[in-house]
Amino acid sequence: MESKWILKSALFVMFLFLCIVNAAHAETELKVLGTSPFSQFELKSVDDLRQMVESLRSDLKNGFERVGAADLFEGFVTQVNQGNVDTIEVQPGQKMQWMIFRNARAVKVITDLVWAGDKPFTAYQLDVDKSGTRYSFIIPVVCGNVALAQASTVPASSPAPMPVTAPQETATPESPPAVVEPDKGHFVADIGVMYMDEPVTYLPVRVGYDYRFCDYFSLLGLVGYAPVIHGRGGIDDGAIMADLIGVFRYGRMFLGAGAGYWHSDLSEHGDGIAELGYIVFGEPEEQNVSLFVEGRSAFDEFDHLEKGRIGAGVRFQF
Repeated sequence: MESKWILKSALFVMFLFLCIVNAAHAETELKVLGTSPFSQFELKSVDDLRQMVESLRSDLKNGFERVGAADLFEGFVTQVNQGNVDTIEVQPGQKMQWMIFRNARAVKVITDLVWAGDKPFTAYQLDVDKSGTRYSFIIPVVCGNVALAQASTVPASSPAPMPVTAPQETATPESPPAVVEPDKGHFVADIGVMYMDEPVTYLPVRVGYDYRFCDYFSLLGLVGYAPVIHGRGGIDDGAIMADLIGVFRYGRMFLGAGAGYWHSDLSEHGDGIAELGYIVFGEPEEQNVSLFVEGRSAFDEFDHLEKGRIGAGVRFQF
């Protein structure tokens, strides 16, 4: 009976995970501006925009490179310096191919988003023409984030706002640069020690994948094996684990909660899991190493947490 309940629970979790991953490929609805601003100050004039571009030039260039639009950067800067900028009201429903912003001074990008706020927002708008294609950028005055609204063919009767690069050898328009979407996930592996008050000590080793939905939340799936390294005298050799953990992030710190499956020679059950960790080497969105503590207990033993397992380990993100 218990095995059937665990199987049904595992299938439900897998189905829920697939639904969430599928939904993640839909447009990101942007409802609030200013929570992760590129500029620390509101851009009250084009001069403020010009000063932001000059003072944060390296960060802005980094953002253009990350979305595969490095060849548009100098054109963008020239347009700002020449003052070829309009002030517009961006209406709800406006789509953007990508947006560059900063979070804790780290340059971030997000792709395929739509303004879903209740009201329009004020923004600067400028165009960069390159190889027969016009790239329209919008920069919200409240935060200075740089977004590509659209790429379209330059009208035949429209003069180019500026010469971006050296003269073209042919008049054949080039395709717009591909938007390079930042990595949504990473493979992970961890190893640690886990203690149970029977007494018994395990050495859990897990591998899996961490799928990131946004800067502060990801879903971590892990499978592994935890051999017994002390206690029980051969009665229990170890346990098979399969875990699904929602991870909330704040800078280098992360907090996780989820559900798991535990199967050993002596027991088989579903677990509730909680963990707390900190990245000690590398960057959150890149290869890194973190330390974490984790506690887990069978769902039907929450009123007897002394029967649970607690441990600590090191996690590698690739």
